[in-house]
Amino acid sequence: MNKYKDAKNLIDNAKDIVVLTGAGMSTESGVKDFRSQYGLIHTNKGGYTPSEILSRMFFYSRPEIFYNYLKEYLNMDGILPNEGHKILAELENNKRVTILTQNIDSLHQKAGSKNIIELHGNMENTYCTNCSKEKTIDEVFKDGPHCECGGLYKTEIVLYGENVPGIKEIFKRVEKADLLIVLGTSLMVQPVASVPVAFGYGKKPIIIINQEETFLTGVDDVIEFNEEIGETLKKIISEA
Repeated sequence: MNKYKDAKNLIDNAKDIVVLTGAGMSTESGVKDFRSQYGLIHTNKGGYTPSEILSRMFFYSRPEIFYNYLKEYLNMDGILPNEGHKILAELENNKRVTILTQNIDSLHQKAGSKNIIELHGNMENTYCTNCSKEKTIDEVFKDGPHCECGGLYKTEIVLYGENVPGIKEIFKRVEKADLLIVLGTSLMVQPVASVPVAFGYGKKPIIIINQEETFLTGVDDVIEFNEEIGETLKKIISEA
């Protein structure tokens, strides 16, 4: 069995594709992930854990520490889209593709993808919680988190203690797809773990590229690759 050719056939025949991307998509660009052995979960700032710092309550009480953490550990200077990002952008030129991403780095946009739903928001832009004035994250790093009006500049990142906006509508979008491609996520955290459920796994085809197995391993109509994303996508797309 040629899994690469089988995956290529699924993509070629699909009319409506949803691509779910997680941290593994961005680590191939050099972005640190959160939960791995060397991930951000093991980094502290001022005695606070990342889960504490990246929470709604912490942001409003200690915004300076919050932004210092982002600047030190989530700085995107020099980080560029990788081969996988570029292949997905090219796929969108010929197919109806919706990218559903857990990542906050905007690398899909930088690669040229247009139809993107950011489950956890992004850290490119901020807005004042009082007057709604907007600033880039770099401007906040430079000038500090306080607005002239007295409000705070808040990132568009969905923090701990906040809900993913529009999740019911997102699941409805997923349900309409005829192919789900899962890239770089182990599907262990909600609401992402429910995406294959909303899609209808076991009834429609799924392609998974992830270094670790998921709860879909061995399920009917699932083609799984425990390999690098960019290289694997390249092999799939190049199949005749």
